[in-house]
Amino acid sequence: MFKNRAYIFYLLGSVISAIGNGMQFIAITWLILELTQSPTQVGITLAISFIPLMCLASFGGLIADQYDRRYLMILSNVFRFLAICIVPLVYWFSELNIFVIYIMQLFNAIGTSFFIPANAGFVREIVDDKNMYRANALTQVWIQVGKLSGAGLGGVFVALFGSINVVLINALTFLVAAFFIFYCRRGYTPPRVGNFKQRKFWGDLNAGFTLLIKQKSLLFYVFLSLLPAVFVHIYNLAVGVFVKQELNEGANALGFIDGGYALGAMVLGFLISRRSDWLKSKQLIPLVILVMAVPFILFGFSQTVPFATISVFLMGAAFQIGFTMFNTLIQITPPKAFVGRVTGFAKSVQSLCAFVSLLFLGAWLETHSVRVLLVSIFVLLIFTSLLIYITFMFSKKQYKTNEVLEKANET
Repeated sequence: MFKNRAYIFYLLGSVISAIGNGMQFIAITWLILELTQSPTQVGITLAISFIPLMCLASFGGLIADQYDRRYLMILSNVFRFLAICIVPLVYWFSELNIFVIYIMQLFNAIGTSFFIPANAGFVREIVDDKNMYRANALTQVWIQVGKLSGAGLGGVFVALFGSINVVLINALTFLVAAFFIFYCRRGYTPPRVGNFKQRKFWGDLNAGFTLLIKQKSLLFYVFLSLLPAVFVHIYNLAVGVFVKQELNEGANALGFIDGGYALGAMVLGFLISRRSDWLKSKQLIPLVILVMAVPFILFGFSQTVPFATISVFLMGAAFQIGFTMFNTLIQITPPKAFVGRVTGFAKSVQSLCAFVSLLFLGAWLETHSVRVLLVSIFVLLIFTSLLIYITFMFSKKQYKTNEVLEKANET
């Protein structure tokens, strides 16, 4: 992979952006808790970022399947830089309140709605299908290195320099990432053959939905992608509240614990990048979901920062497996010309589920223990794993029965 020049530049941009995102999560979570002292506001702020993703991700996927994905990624990063700058500018020249953070989250998510589908299609342009599992795992390894560095630095920087300056640093990382994406390759590369007049947007969007309906496996993979995508956001909601209210610790402890997630994802990502063939076995899907469940029960019973960090480390490792397996299946199953639309649809569904979950759970945590939430997630994932396992066993038995009947009819 490191002989692929385009992939190297793409990876550098992703890592720089991940460092900023790691710091941003610590800074924004702590800033909201300082301003409001309310878990509900943390949940609302996180949930707001999903509104554009719900509404625009499918449209962003359509655009990504029509125009040069590299240019779309660059424009999205510049837009996100401007959006995030809203918070420090208001802080310096006016009075910062929670509604300004809402606006920043909203515009930042608009840029993300176009970036994610373009990113998925762009990776498939610069990496051949046989190396997709390895490329995705390797990318996640270095992204987690960035997030780990960002989370660790974020807690320290927030304590030393304040949340506002950390938010500005994250904004600047988007400009750096755009620079590296620009140099991934030269020239214009359309995702498919055809000129502007031949492009029928609503017809192409309908073609994407038709593909999803016809390929039932794609819908199943979209459902699977919900599990790590939604529950990692619930973890993001819970971890700040858990550290502040259950462990009675500060921003440094939050950065240390959240860094455990990045470290776990990094370690498993490295192992997957070295040997990824086992991820292609769909029979392992129930086991992967089961493995994702275990860290939640451990985290829920944590009493100290070290034990919580170990639990979150295991969570990062387990979710790395889920993200790599499920997202790669979404990337490689449809034709290349449909990757943006399929990814955009998946992101829209993920965002809808995360939006509802964060709004409900943010309010729920005002009167309930975050430990109860973590144990409940464990139970839900165990049930899902068993249900999929039973379905697989039934399908396998039905397949064998049909095979026997076909042979009997032939004789």
